[in-house]
Amino acid sequence: MNTVDSQPKLDTAPRPNDTQVAVVGGGIAGLTCALRLAQRNYKVTLYERSHVLGGNLSSQEVKGYYYDVYPHLFCDWYANFWDIVEKDLNIQQSDTFQTRMGVKVLHRYPATADPRTTDPIYQDLKNPSSLQAICEDLKSGVLSPPDMFLVGFTLLDLASQSFKHSEALERQTVNGFMYSRGYATEDCVDLHDMILMEIWSIHGSDTSADAYRDFVKHCLGFPYARPFALLLRGSLQEKLIGPWRDQLEKVGCGIELGIEITKVELADAADKKVRLTLHKVAENYTKEFDKVVMAVPAPKLADLVMAGTLGTRIVDRVPELSQLRQLRTARIPVVNLHFKERLPNIPSEHVGLVKSNGYLTFLDISQLWTGPDNMKDHTVLVLAASDANALASNEGEQWAYMMIKELADYLPVVKPGKHWGDTANSNINIDYDKSWYQADYSRQLFLNDVDSDRYQPKARYPKQLPNVFFAGDFCKNRVKMSTVEGAVVSGLKAARALQKTVEGKHNIAIAPQPEHSRAELLAMRLALLPVAYGATAWSTINFGLNTLANGHVTKGLLTPAVALSLIPFRYATHWWGTVGALGIEAFSRRERSGPTVLQLGARGLLAAGNYLINVPKKDQAGTLSQRLVSAAGGLLKAVEDELNKVQPSPQSATKMAARGDLAAFHSAVEEGGGILPGFKRFGPSLPE
Repeated sequence: MNTVDSQPKLDTAPRPNDTQVAVVGGGIAGLTCALRLAQRNYKVTLYERSHVLGGNLSSQEVKGYYYDVYPHLFCDWYANFWDIVEKDLNIQQSDTFQTRMGVKVLHRYPATADPRTTDPIYQDLKNPSSLQAICEDLKSGVLSPPDMFLVGFTLLDLASQSFKHSEALERQTVNGFMYSRGYATEDCVDLHDMILMEIWSIHGSDTSADAYRDFVKHCLGFPYARPFALLLRGSLQEKLIGPWRDQLEKVGCGIELGIEITKVELADAADKKVRLTLHKVAENYTKEFDKVVMAVPAPKLADLVMAGTLGTRIVDRVPELSQLRQLRTARIPVVNLHFKERLPNIPSEHVGLVKSNGYLTFLDISQLWTGPDNMKDHTVLVLAASDANALASNEGEQWAYMMIKELADYLPVVKPGKHWGDTANSNINIDYDKSWYQADYSRQLFLNDVDSDRYQPKARYPKQLPNVFFAGDFCKNRVKMSTVEGAVVSGLKAARALQKTVEGKHNIAIAPQPEHSRAELLAMRLALLPVAYGATAWSTINFGLNTLANGHVTKGLLTPAVALSLIPFRYATHWWGTVGALGIEAFSRRERSGPTVLQLGARGLLAAGNYLINVPKKDQAGTLSQRLVSAAGGLLKAVEDELNKVQPSPQSATKMAARGDLAAFHSAVEEGGGILPGFKRFGPSLPE
């Protein structure tokens, strides 16, 4: 893990100053900014409208327990987050966090199964960051081996993209990117869509490919295995936010809870002061500050930049900030379920419920948390829905019960009764007195949709707003996807910009996140490209065989035949594109002292690739792709011959076209020319 000294030394120690700074918003971005500025002797006051700190990382004490907004995943590459946790808060990662190498998925419980004798079958989905993890994924049964390989390869392919050709091309969705890949299958795309929904609450058809690329490239851990995430061994309040607040108070930061900022106005024409209008209970009052950092959620910031007297508003100085209203967020309904007993066969990993209404996930925190002690006596599940709009109610007890009822379709051991709080039936095993649902909709997740980067604010606008700064995971920063690390980096950027404005220099370091160079990623992509297209051919044949087995002769023969015939051309195009990108990357970054070892390696790969693609085997004619297509065609011909033996007069594509039944013929051709429909094991359930 890359870390940096939390307070690098300058030639002279930072001087105490009288700059009054207001940090508006006590989420992770505001906490980061306030900590770094207070450590440098700024007079910082942190304002939070809630009665707890942490924002989306906050907890609420209810019924003797701290309940988190929702379970958070902390990646090992969060360099700046871990720097604060370990160096500023003196929290040891190994003591306070637990590693998870992957997640599990669970399909709906079969109606024919006996819940008394049949256990739920969980399937593992590991982070494909090592050879061992890739092999385990291929054998997991989540998808067929070729489709599962393509799930990992698409991540590598995406991570190696630049998206710097033009502004229009940068605005590309994840689904749009995958559709442009000649090897992609619909089953592969559907699984990626489920992952995006269950982690970030946004479909691949909306997610920015550029933002997701920046997240993915940090997760690839070759040649070592990178964990999927680290989980906190207790509530956020007790393990993280509480120690953070203690450190803020230790360095002299003032903390004001339960105060909402309703206006931010430029107090005078000389831009020397910023006036805040504060609301507490039934009282409104104003206060002026030298500098203000806005670290509130995007919807609140969109309101604040437009609030105030005309001419003093933030939007009057930076009109484009009115576009903040374009940024989207989503609420995450969460239910904390206490059971009266320990449920059998509940894994310790996050579990995604395949094709569940609302994209449900659950985590058993009784196997994770180190306290309270009585939690060990019974199972405690945190059940979350990533698609709140799929729940047919806005009333808390109703949507909470809907989620529990759906959970029971996957885990028959769950006995929820007829409604939330039902105690009439002795068979009910949920302790509703201890259970709780998160009804506060103010904690929402920022959505990285394809257009969001056009409207995200910068940390500073030095000419128009010299005394106002912005922080939050929705602000422009090098970690584009909505993450804890993105929020931390944005807080550091705002603190650095403020310090430089006041002192003319800064000593606030921002650690780079570990990642492979683009040349390395392109070299890996080039090496695995033949395997990817071989996997596509394998998946295509699987589709054809399954379709034939179901009696759809034309679709089972013609669709795969068209798809297989296009694979050599798609492979060649992708190969040349990769070679060109790798060549440009290798030769354009030559050092004055000569080419680096990496550049020499890349050139060697280019030479080897040219030899392999142009020189056929002596004992076999044609390229690998041609032989593969020929073998696949022979297999399909053999299948058709066998069907001819079983069915006296099967309707071939030619006969169907001759007698005028062109609809199925054209449909098969069109499907073969695009992404194959696949088996939709993870796709959305569509109405009949």
